[in-house]
Amino acid sequence: MLKPLIAAALIFSSGWVFAAEPPLTAARYAQQLGVGIDVDWARTERGIREFDPLEVRDFKAKGFTHVRIRVAGEPTEARLIHLRKLVEACDQYGVIPVIAYQADEYKNDPKADNEKEVVNWWIAVAHYFEKSSPLLGFDLIYEPADKLNHNIASLNRVYDKTIKAIHAIDADRMIFVAPRLRAAPEDLASLRLPAHSQNYVLAEWHIFPWGPLKNNGKYPWTSGTAAEKSAIRSRINTALRWQQKTGHVSWVGGWGVGESSRVTPTAPQMAFASFMACELQKAKIPYAINADFQFYDGEEGAWRAGPEPLLQAMLAPVCEKPDEKPGHHVIKSSARDAAHATPAAASTAKSAAPSGSSAGQG
Repeated sequence: MLKPLIAAALIFSSGWVFAAEPPLTAARYAQQLGVGIDVDWARTERGIREFDPLEVRDFKAKGFTHVRIRVAGEPTEARLIHLRKLVEACDQYGVIPVIAYQADEYKNDPKADNEKEVVNWWIAVAHYFEKSSPLLGFDLIYEPADKLNHNIASLNRVYDKTIKAIHAIDADRMIFVAPRLRAAPEDLASLRLPAHSQNYVLAEWHIFPWGPLKNNGKYPWTSGTAAEKSAIRSRINTALRWQQKTGHVSWVGGWGVGESSRVTPTAPQMAFASFMACELQKAKIPYAINADFQFYDGEEGAWRAGPEPLLQAMLAPVCEKPDEKPGHHVIKSSARDAAHATPAAASTAKSAAPSGSSAGQG
């Protein structure tokens, strides 16, 4: 009589100890993404040549939880092997990798079948990473070629074909799709996503990928006036309304403050960085910072000292609370920045050959 009871107890105990994790959904995945950074470890010759897995360790130590790995070119064996090296390094150090395809190599070829090329690229990649970590994400088109960019029907069609092709190979893979042109939140409504895809398809959009650039003689950010802040909140709210309407979640694939972030940041840049980061975090929208080479010297294997306060403002901002006196957060932020001004040697020293990610366009 005891044997069946003991067996039952063991089964119950085993089931309790080894209870399966709840299935990964797009909403849970978005929560895990947190704050990431765009990297060129697979996009430029220099980035490919100089990549060192210890860079991933440094990014994790800094506080990043994902990297957006931009990649261009054919899915050759050498390129796929290199991508696997990156993904394995991310797995080793606990950073979520997102492969983002820059599908623009056919834009100057009038005979190119952009739709077919994109689908075939991802079929090759999906097969290669079929048994990889479930946290590996696929960002289908980082920079659409002109034909896809200016043809909403074609873009939606290639997304539909690619999603179906990937999930026929790897049913649980998380996939990101971006709207046309510069992936503005206002264009999210143009996406036509598969029915019942809320659990595995996320939207990717941009806001100030290279900072608040001058447009028609005006900047969208000067000193952070009430009108400037309201305009930015309006764009973020556009994405939130789309999420509520469709049930899909979203991710900002890249935003920055401008090229000058390589040096000591200005007060307006610091204010903009803190405001943007706080607003996105309040909206619970994960984001990636554009881009790694502005803050990390790959050749030296160390964080750049000049923009360190700016990086901290974008990565871990100190935000005002509703009941907090205006400006109080500035004091706390200054103290926090001072504490991070000199990166710890343990997170930047390299015992291997120098590594790096090349400067490039966002």
